[in-house]
Amino acid sequence: MPAQSDILITPVDSDALLDEFIRLPWQVQQNDPAWVPPTLSKQKKVLSRDTGPFFEIGDAQLFLARRDGRATGRISAHVNRLHDSLHDPGDGFFGFFECSNDQATATALFEAAAGWLRSRGKKKILGPLSFSIYDDVGLLVEGFDSTPAILLTHNPSYYETLVSNWGFRKAIDWYALKITNRNVDVNRMAEELKRLMGRNNGLVLTAPTPTEVLNRADDIFKLFNEAWKSNWGHIPFTRKQFTEVLKELKPVLRSDLIRVVKAGDEIVAFIITIPDINGTIRKLNGRMNLLDQLRLLVEARWQPLRRVKTVLLGVQQKYQRKRLHDAMILDTYIDLVRNQPKLEFCDCSLIPEHLGFYIRSLGRYGAERYKTYRIFEKEI
Repeated sequence: MPAQSDILITPVDSDALLDEFIRLPWQVQQNDPAWVPPTLSKQKKVLSRDTGPFFEIGDAQLFLARRDGRATGRISAHVNRLHDSLHDPGDGFFGFFECSNDQATATALFEAAAGWLRSRGKKKILGPLSFSIYDDVGLLVEGFDSTPAILLTHNPSYYETLVSNWGFRKAIDWYALKITNRNVDVNRMAEELKRLMGRNNGLVLTAPTPTEVLNRADDIFKLFNEAWKSNWGHIPFTRKQFTEVLKELKPVLRSDLIRVVKAGDEIVAFIITIPDINGTIRKLNGRMNLLDQLRLLVEARWQPLRRVKTVLLGVQQKYQRKRLHDAMILDTYIDLVRNQPKLEFCDCSLIPEHLGFYIRSLGRYGAERYKTYRIFEKEI
């Protein structure tokens, strides 16, 4: 095993090094059948100070680890000014962690990140968060045997050992749940849906078109930020961040996978599910040209659904005990069972472990945990 002194940590300060940083995961994970390569153009946009939405509210330094001239690991250290205003200003973060199975390399990376954060007055390092709480969250610690759903990540199982050996401890777990049961009584579910909505006089459940949703993006933006403000580590989306989220989702939005609850013209709850096209994205191996985009659009919009993922949900706080989330889930579930005979899988994630009421709600529909992502912390 090499000594830590044999490892050179290089700050990423050029386009060439950024390209090397972005491509490093292929060295570590390309032979793992469960890994889905990130889209190179998207990674470059996220990591660029000129185009990355995160840099509106934070700052970051990327590092590469080298041994014998070859990159063997990477990490980001970052601070989030919006987090500082809402939570402990002594918190700093790491993310984008990739590493060969070598503790010396991992240790050198963690110490470089911690040193950068200490120089900015931080007392604790948490992660991985790449970059923020609603981006790529956590280290996979359970569920290595399956490909993650779209917008989830994958990593080798030895990463947990590398992290723990540096002294990190668990801060919180986030669960990925899946529903695979098609053998349900849709008539009984429809009766339950009718009862739920009947108890909420004046509220109307609809399946809007993508255009209608995009036209109400500002309302959904405000509702999401209000609905989740008490969640662990919540940092509200900035308008730029939310605009980027909707821009990414726009090509795959479908009316049969969107539900909105209104009180008059006011949106009080919404749920957005999208086709899980990670299987095709994996085959692209980081590429995304116009032909690839067209292929994904056709698959998402018009081909029979096999896998879907719920990506956004929000319920106004004053309605959160009225089971509107159940009503939206039921209506979506009924429609999928009736009209998508090839559907095999619905991912519902990520859900922080403390949201027991929501986890229990999904459990009523047969949801099972199939992956666990962990955020770690350590005083520095």
